[in-house]
Amino acid sequence: MMGLLQELFRVKEKGSSLRTEMLASATSFFSIVYIVAVNALILSQAGMDYNSVVIATILTTAVSNILMGLYANSPLILAPGMSDNAFFTYILVGAFAFTWQESLSIIFIVGLFFFLLTHFNVVDLLLRSIPVTLIKGMSAGVGFFLIFLGLKNGGIIVSSEGTIVALNNIFQPVPLTLLATLLVGLILFVRNVKGNFLLTIIFGVLISIALGVTDISSFSYSFIDFGSLEPFIFQLNFSGVLSMDYWVAVFSLLILVVFQNLGTQVSFLTSEQLKVLKRTLKSNALSVMAAGLLGCSSTCTSAEGATGIAVGGRSGLTSFMVGVYFLFTIALIPFIALIPLAVISALLIIVGSLLAANNLKGINFDDFTEYFPAILMVLMMVLTFNIADGIGWGFILYTFIKVFSGDRQAVSKMMYGLTGIFVLYFLLKFM
Repeated sequence: MMGLLQELFRVKEKGSSLRTEMLASATSFFSIVYIVAVNALILSQAGMDYNSVVIATILTTAVSNILMGLYANSPLILAPGMSDNAFFTYILVGAFAFTWQESLSIIFIVGLFFFLLTHFNVVDLLLRSIPVTLIKGMSAGVGFFLIFLGLKNGGIIVSSEGTIVALNNIFQPVPLTLLATLLVGLILFVRNVKGNFLLTIIFGVLISIALGVTDISSFSYSFIDFGSLEPFIFQLNFSGVLSMDYWVAVFSLLILVVFQNLGTQVSFLTSEQLKVLKRTLKSNALSVMAAGLLGCSSTCTSAEGATGIAVGGRSGLTSFMVGVYFLFTIALIPFIALIPLAVISALLIIVGSLLAANNLKGINFDDFTEYFPAILMVLMMVLTFNIADGIGWGFILYTFIKVFSGDRQAVSKMMYGLTGIFVLYFLLKFM
């Protein structure tokens, strides 16, 4: 069996080992498994049955990662994204007033368009046409986004009417859990302890129990009752396809999906792994289509998957095993619920710092017309809490500042086109 896995995923050829890949897959799995409960909670606000969404999320994530492993042989992890489920509930169902069934059809169409753009090399052309400064800015922005996400989910940063955000009381149980877990994680990481992220999760759960964040006193195991589930598979409704709002929604979500995933994948993959970018993006597109069919919000390249890559995941065995683990989560849902967001947040802060530092070095800080758009891109990703919105700001500002500084040759025809698309994206979003 081990020999088959070694051969199927070319583990040694990719500079890894079966042990490392298994450790990476376990780390990625425990880092992202919280999405099962969180995604169901958010989509249930759109009128969907909570337990049905739990199963839909598990099936979608399992299928997506098995596909990523077998087809792309990449360690990237796919899962329903937090911006994606928010877009589903608060934009498609909330602002546009589509039913959740109509919203699922929009997700399917977006996945189909994403696949066609990748298949006909449009995404490759995008990558070749985007300046290095913006690519590095996207990657650094994802890193800072992870840090901010970790601080927010861990209760360190809270909203403030007067200052937008503020420091929370760090001696409350949730932020204290994050800080204690982060300190443990930093010690294990800087001392290069094998399996440091996975050990951090285990220690973090124990800390959360000790501080009362995780309550095990009322813990009881019960298997989900499939007979009580409402229909959720193949519930797509295309009745709104002739309306203008329908295609405005498709375009808006397509921009989010394409640039969110392109930016994240470029950030996480090495130069050698980027050779299979077309396959990873195709896997991503197919997973979005699968999400619509299975009754789930659109998937994205999981930021939390960086934790598995950070501990050495190099091949598709990492993502494949994550998919397999998710199939078993149907029986483990009560145990998964014991892992609080504060614990996962500690890992996001560490990984985000690594990602931001490694990519900031690639920005040309000697040229104002290069670093200004990149800095604004990074900042807007964080402040808007939306990767695609931040990228749009960076692209528009880059083109504007290059044209009016007299450096028009630095802007490719594709960049002009992308700038126009992002201008249209913001017009459609707010008008």
